[in-house]
Amino acid sequence: MPDPTEPDPARPDPTGPRGFSTDDLGSALSEILDHVDAAGWGRSPSVYALVPTSVLAEQAPDVLGDDADSAFTPIEQECPDLDTFLASAVWPDAVAGAAVAIEIVVAPPAPGDDGTPRYVVDGTDPAAGDSDGASEQARLVAGVLRGGPDLAIMRLRHQPGEEIETLTHPQLGTELRAALAGTFTPDDPGA
Repeated sequence: MPDPTEPDPARPDPTGPRGFSTDDLGSALSEILDHVDAAGWGRSPSVYALVPTSVLAEQAPDVLGDDADSAFTPIEQECPDLDTFLASAVWPDAVAGAAVAIEIVVAPPAPGDDGTPRYVVDGTDPAAGDSDGASEQARLVAGVLRGGPDLAIMRLRHQPGEEIETLTHPQLGTELRAALAGTFTPDDPGA
């Protein structure tokens, strides 16, 4: 009879290699989204290392505040240029995941598209906004766990007093999620 305390290699762990779930990742991304919302609009993209809170509790307990209940503690990284960062980032083993927060413009589907709204990084494509005002500013936060799940969430810009709605979709931020996942893939010098 198999030992129930040992992992079953025939049944993959839905929480990923370190035991973190998509819900844990989603909670960290929501925390980041709230943080960048509080800082206001017009910010450059920001990058976060997702460090297990338990690791910080052991190695740097003074860094943690009273809110040490979450699985991850997001730690903002220096990022003068997002493309350069994504192409060159190397994470220490203690970092279990990474996330990026960017401002985007969500535009209606173009004629002939499959009906999926499109988006561009805010300010990079003047043609992204349309003349009838159907485009909306939003924040996109995409994150990945090392060797595990990935997720993206989005929040449309809201006015004070308006209900805040956080959205997600399997096709949201796929390119950004892939680029983040690539920061955890070691370069193969023989390739």
